[in-house]
Amino acid sequence: MGMRRVGPEADAVMAAIDDLRAHPLRGRDEVVLEFAPQRLREEDVDPVSVIDGFRSIGLRPEGDGLPADPGELVLAVDASGGSATLRLVPVAAPPGLGEKLLPARRRLGRRMARDFPPVPPRTLAYDAAKRALVCRLLDDAEWREVFAAAGALPAGLGTGYDERVVEYPWLFSRLPRGRVLDAGSVMNHRYLLERALTEAEIAELTIVTLAPEPHAFTSLKVSYLYADLRELPLRDDWFDEVVCLSTIEHVGMDNEVYGVRAERADDPGEEAARALRELLRVVKPGGRIHLSVPYGRREDHGWFRQFDRAETDALFEAAGVGRREEAFFAHLPTGWQRVSADDASDVAYNAEPTAADDLAVAARAVLCATIYA
Repeated sequence: MGMRRVGPEADAVMAAIDDLRAHPLRGRDEVVLEFAPQRLREEDVDPVSVIDGFRSIGLRPEGDGLPADPGELVLAVDASGGSATLRLVPVAAPPGLGEKLLPARRRLGRRMARDFPPVPPRTLAYDAAKRALVCRLLDDAEWREVFAAAGALPAGLGTGYDERVVEYPWLFSRLPRGRVLDAGSVMNHRYLLERALTEAEIAELTIVTLAPEPHAFTSLKVSYLYADLRELPLRDDWFDEVVCLSTIEHVGMDNEVYGVRAERADDPGEEAARALRELLRVVKPGGRIHLSVPYGRREDHGWFRQFDRAETDALFEAAGVGRREEAFFAHLPTGWQRVSADDASDVAYNAEPTAADDLAVAARAVLCATIYA
């Protein structure tokens, strides 16, 4: 068994992550990390992102009493003296000897299924694993090419994880750039913002949502605006692109779950169209809106709706949408797959993910659409 020691310096830690991404551990190899959160902060590196980075390449800290969530782990190390020696081991067993003989795309899916097995939802361990899975998809060149090519996804992607594992890589594959509006605050996570603002070509990012959220990343030069999407206090033709993932389905519904008291609209469909018309108003001619909604059977869950084909068509028509490109993804026994609209037309939303026999968490299908202004 080989052992690799990584010092506490930010440069050493980030170099180790890059090297291990290119040259994964073999057999029973392990990494020993001298983890000093405050030292990383002083070198302008987020310690939670460091643990996420190792998890995204299939390594996790091992030891009795270690919290599953990276944020909780960092707090525990801070409270116990400020530094700790962490033993990082592979999340799952090493690949079988025959795996190297598989075609490249099948190996890609096999690795994903092995490194990110299903985790009980609504737990800190689930949150950490999903975040690391998304980081892997956004950082791995092979996976970026898969989403950019708009073809079939290798079997094994995200079984037991919610729709964010396809929405985020789909969005990043669209390469949003310039002055961008996040309508709905779906990007308000450090691990996404770090990638969007340093690796993508986003020059300015404004996040608009109904009410303040627990975390605001103003240090990353993100602007925040608290407003209703149906009445945006923004000038016409201001943004190059708009991101609106898993948000339109909440417009006109009961938003008390988000801490906003407002009566549900008589016609949520028209309110959603009002919001989309506002997004079209604030985006420049020739700009794009990247939008997603839960898709399948028509369902009303009180605080959000699931759209069927007729409702999505009605939404786009009422908002005056012209040219658009659509992609449909569904959670299948082989993981998340790109499917046709018809193949996803009869799926139900899973509002109780702990009870699902098929391991689906939340939406079983989503429509992702790029709208051209």
